[in-house]
Amino acid sequence: MIKFANIRLPVIIAFSLICGIAAGYFFEYYKISLIWLIAVAPLSAITFTILSILFKNWRPFVFTILACIFFILGALGCYFKLVNYSSAEIIDGNTYRITGTVSEKGIYSNGEYIILNGTEANNINLKGKIIVYLNKEYGDYCDIGYKVTLFGIVNTYNTYPYGKLNYYAEENVKYRTYALGEIKSEYGFSFFGTIRNRIKNILFDNLSSDTAAICYAMLTGNSQNIDDDTLQNFRYGGIAHIFAVSGLHVGIIFGILSFLCKKLKFNKYVSATICIFAVFFYSAVCGFTLSSVRAATMCAVSIICKLFYQKSDRLNTLAFAATAILLITPLSLFSAGFQLSFCAVGGILVISKTIERLLKKIKTPQKIASGISVSLGAQAGTLPIMLAKFGYLSGAGLLLNIIIIPILSVLFTVLFASTFICALIAPLAKFLIPCVALPLELIISFLVGAGFEKALISGFGAGLFVPLYFILLIFAGDKLNIKFVKRIIAVLCSMIILTSYVIVKIFLPVSGFNIIVSAYYSGGEVLIKSVQGNILIVTEDVNGAHLTGTLSKYYAGNINGIIILGGEDCLKTYENVNSVSDNIYIFKDYINLQPYVGINTNYEREFTLSGIDFEYADGQSIFADLNGTKIAVCSGENIPYTECDLLISKTANYDCMSFYTAYFNLSDYKYNVYDFGDLTYFAENGSIKITGIYPPVTCLK
Repeated sequence: MIKFANIRLPVIIAFSLICGIAAGYFFEYYKISLIWLIAVAPLSAITFTILSILFKNWRPFVFTILACIFFILGALGCYFKLVNYSSAEIIDGNTYRITGTVSEKGIYSNGEYIILNGTEANNINLKGKIIVYLNKEYGDYCDIGYKVTLFGIVNTYNTYPYGKLNYYAEENVKYRTYALGEIKSEYGFSFFGTIRNRIKNILFDNLSSDTAAICYAMLTGNSQNIDDDTLQNFRYGGIAHIFAVSGLHVGIIFGILSFLCKKLKFNKYVSATICIFAVFFYSAVCGFTLSSVRAATMCAVSIICKLFYQKSDRLNTLAFAATAILLITPLSLFSAGFQLSFCAVGGILVISKTIERLLKKIKTPQKIASGISVSLGAQAGTLPIMLAKFGYLSGAGLLLNIIIIPILSVLFTVLFASTFICALIAPLAKFLIPCVALPLELIISFLVGAGFEKALISGFGAGLFVPLYFILLIFAGDKLNIKFVKRIIAVLCSMIILTSYVIVKIFLPVSGFNIIVSAYYSGGEVLIKSVQGNILIVTEDVNGAHLTGTLSKYYAGNINGIIILGGEDCLKTYENVNSVSDNIYIFKDYINLQPYVGINTNYEREFTLSGIDFEYADGQSIFADLNGTKIAVCSGENIPYTECDLLISKTANYDCMSFYTAYFNLSDYKYNVYDFGDLTYFAENGSIKITGIYPPVTCLK
């Protein structure tokens, strides 16, 4: 009898661990007692024990026990990591004398920052790192490994700002401060930090800053020095993964070392030891990024299996790498880097062989078929993650990955070897590095001027789309042992269900209006969805990346019009919204503001859009009538309205009488986006109600 699927114990363990981490997050977020979480495991074990006895097969029992153990480990690990991150050893907003060792140094929009580990605040040990934003003239020089002392007003990071896990939680950065006055430092040695600095100096001393930043990112995975516009163009082209040290980079280094070991006639044990040490050493130089650790772990497992004449199952190897990383850092599961790295490899393992076989049937040459299948597999695996995390997918990605990535792979090999030689023989850098980087400068010029942002695919990709898509991918792959006809039927059914879901979410075949209130630090947005179309209201300085993700999350790719609220500086908001819609509304008194060419700008006080009547009170406030439901959106400090059904505001106000009140930022009122995440309301026939799932009442202010 043919099994439906080959049971892989490492995959079961990894999946159980992931489920446990997700459960731990859910229980901590909603403040549910751990007793209910732990009770699931013994009940499952008892059930499967009975079934094992009845069917006289102990294998399911063993698998279940291991699955339960790793489920509990994941749940407890995640739960207590979040509890630790939520607790503070010092008082938020107080001034402290801070000491610590620099573990990371980088730049931000207004200068430099450092991250301190092993920190103390007024001699109180902090169970977390602190990020320090430095002044332009911050005092003594410091770098990775240095011990520094400074004074600053220390603030704690919220665990769930805007309803999502804090970006810094993964690295346990719990505090932030701006250095008050000068800092004092003592020299400290960091072996890997010194290597990174040596690489950085070789590149930045001999190349233009833009080219050097890209070369440095290719070698170390650190893209913080790359200009935002340049980095965005790489993302729009779908090839920004070249900056994430992963299987491509580790594979090249492993290939070089294997070749050298073979030429030097080392025995297999010495060669294996050298290669394993080298890939993890390189991962350490890159700061043990998730993608580099995943690639190094998979490479090491494959080497060990080959060493002992065992066949390496790459899906098991991937599962083993995921388990190792998540046991140490369970919060990595929620990072885009982890998800993209593992889903890319998973997509290749699941579906690339199927694609390659189809290409061979149409007489595609072997090397071309292999390259296309790997590229398609990686993009298929990461597609829902890209849409969910960033709100878009590169339409040019497939072509560029087939053409550009092989070229960049060769350039990486030459750049890696050249930088290594120049680190040993410094005078060569002046001549060798500029020659090696010349082809890369041509590629950068091409990507910057190509305008790949016009080929982006967006407007969907959240909610049930993710699991439905992965079900489709699994059926289309070769990991299920089902006959061809049944596979085709399963794929077609999955496609119909997935397509139907997307169509329903996009076109919203119901009466009434959905009102979504979202925000992210610099600004907020209100999305109004109805059968007549989508309307977007944005405040000044809205975050472009967050806006794109919001539209994808709520299936609003087509926007009938954008209404901008703000002062006379609201013109710069065009930079973040001009790719969403070319029909923009601004308060009539701002007629002097001239938009970009090709944008239809309407300077109005009263107007009708998609069947909704709008009226500006001033440049920062607007009133809308949704078939009898009155809503007001205000981005300024003053609220010029006395009554409405729903008030959406930047600041708290006591004078406006409203049935519901929603705030973009943290406030003392019930519903604000900072505490709860996106807020959703439904309006119909003059009535309004809040919908969705939110944290319990204990979280209310």
